[in-house]
Amino acid sequence: MMNSLFKHRKKALTSELFSIGMGKCLNLQEQIDLFQRTVQSDLPKHFKSSYDLSEYLSKSIFVSSIGSNDYINNYLQPNLYNTSKHYPPQPFAQLLVDALSQGFERLYSLGARKIVMFEIGPIGCIPSIIRKVRNKHNGQCMEEINQIVSLFNQGLPALLKNLTSTLQGSTFVLGQANFLGDDAIKHPSKYGLIDSETPCCITWENGTSGCIPLLPPCPHAYQHFFWDAFHLTETVYSVIATRCFNDASFCSPFNIKQLIQL
Repeated sequence: MMNSLFKHRKKALTSELFSIGMGKCLNLQEQIDLFQRTVQSDLPKHFKSSYDLSEYLSKSIFVSSIGSNDYINNYLQPNLYNTSKHYPPQPFAQLLVDALSQGFERLYSLGARKIVMFEIGPIGCIPSIIRKVRNKHNGQCMEEINQIVSLFNQGLPALLKNLTSTLQGSTFVLGQANFLGDDAIKHPSKYGLIDSETPCCITWENGTSGCIPLLPPCPHAYQHFFWDAFHLTETVYSVIATRCFNDASFCSPFNIKQLIQL
């Protein structure tokens, strides 16, 4: 049994965990592989010395928003993946946190010093999930899913604090995107929004998938929370970015403006 779990864990860490997008996905380590290639092969051409390159990287800000696909397209798909059968919610969340820690340590070894990590948003509220079970939940958020995801988010503060204290010269910042997303969905008018349920574009599978190419989107995208069944609109991302830039209670312990000065 232990051998079976080990094999599953190894597969997940190398191919399924922290993947992005639909179709060809790049997991976290593959993304860092590309960054390593950039640091070692491309960037040196633009700097006089390795010291100058290191200084450039140490002043750069690396932003990470990752992990939601590991729930949406893996853990919450028991008909396609066995992950939820092998891992209860808490061990799976810890598995993700451990993988993230390894990735951030590798980024640090490549020269990154200022890293911002955003929480996973309230994916129990996204159209791709709630529209599939609308009759059971009356279109309301599936809080049981949000609770599962919250276990990952709860592991981030201690992780980032530990990395900051153990990796010399590093600063890790937490972006508290989950509360803002949940609040904007439940109280859209506070954020200048009108619709926090319907995707702006016309999507496949009755509003539960990506946009159908070449079909016109809604005329007022800025009034919507969701662009498609998964992703947010520019308006929402702008709110998140502005808050993180200026508000040290949203992105802590430093906002972006403060992080630049470090």
